[in-house]
Amino acid sequence: MIAFLRPCLILLALAAATPALADSADRDCSKGAAEQRIPACTQLLDRPMAKSTKALVYFRRGQAYAETGDDNKAIDDFSTALDLRPKDASTLTSRADAQARLGHADAALADYTSVIALDRRTSLPLVNRGFALLQFDRNQDAITDFDAAIALNARDEEAWKGRGDGHRALEEHMEAIDDYTQAIRIDKTYKNAFYARARSLIELKDYQRAMEDLQKALDLDPDFDSGYFSRGYVEWQRGDTEAAVADYTKALALDTDFPAARLERGQLFASLHRYDEAMADYDETIREMPSSDQAYVSRGIAWRELGDYDNSLADLTKALSLKSGEGDTLEERSLTYLAADRYAEALADANAAIAADATVPDYFVTRAQVQEAKGDRDNAIADFSKALELDPGSKPAKGGLSRLGATP
Repeated sequence: MIAFLRPCLILLALAAATPALADSADRDCSKGAAEQRIPACTQLLDRPMAKSTKALVYFRRGQAYAETGDDNKAIDDFSTALDLRPKDASTLTSRADAQARLGHADAALADYTSVIALDRRTSLPLVNRGFALLQFDRNQDAITDFDAAIALNARDEEAWKGRGDGHRALEEHMEAIDDYTQAIRIDKTYKNAFYARARSLIELKDYQRAMEDLQKALDLDPDFDSGYFSRGYVEWQRGDTEAAVADYTKALALDTDFPAARLERGQLFASLHRYDEAMADYDETIREMPSSDQAYVSRGIAWRELGDYDNSLADLTKALSLKSGEGDTLEERSLTYLAADRYAEALADANAAIAADATVPDYFVTRAQVQEAKGDRDNAIADFSKALELDPGSKPAKGGLSRLGATP
């Protein structure tokens, strides 16, 4: 079972507050719903005003566009505002945020860097750039920014949380836990720090402490869908499957557009042999997230367990078309070919899985099973032995060697 942990949202704050316009007409441009502010700001722009005032109106309209999800128009307005007022930290930060949401790494990072150059005495610009670097998988660079932010302000909980996220992305979970703990010491109501620490504890299989952190996060926010999702996973690992189903279902009730929760609940249903419910979850996940290779893999495995090898092969082949060369998927398709007594194709997929990663003992176990089914005892023994070399505790490898009368 593959765990899907929904990432936390990155919140990038403005670097500075903006002044209010003296004109009373500004109220319509600066207050109310974004959809109302956009035409109000547009109307203001038709009036004569000072250059700095016009820059502020463009900035505010850009903010409104960003709130409606139209980041391209937001960037256009922020850029116009910056033409009028080039060194405005708030506008640069807002444009950087919009660029980051669109995935424009170079442009976003350039703007964040400009903000840092304007103010080297405060931690917030460094924190903002650090979170953007995390978004673009530049984790070590992000840690460097968070280090600098902490040096400037050791009470900045966001800097500690961000550095923890960087360490967690690098699978440095003990360091991540230390940073999240420091963030929590600064702010004992920091829900996302409790949640992030729980995620690192899950990776370390410290499920008791993970449950405690998830409960704290849920106490702070009873509608925290990701908290229920991760708690469901922990409960599953601890064997409380009914509680796990309940938590996955709660997460989906809070956020119906949560395909990772639906997929993981389907995997749990399949492990309980509740295949009708599993298939319903897999079908819906694929409808919501048609590019998910893992959804097709999970449904393909379920079809195999139900004895429907044609549908299993169709789903596993589809998964490989979405993510070619994936060793785990090749192994699963090999197992389906093996179940269908199609040994040549099973062997070809097992070979391809090993070619993708020759350090995975299960791939050798699968190839050994294919060799055994073909009657090729010597090669089967060689592959079971290789699997045991890679994982001395492998029960399938030991069992295979025992079946074949070979000494482990």
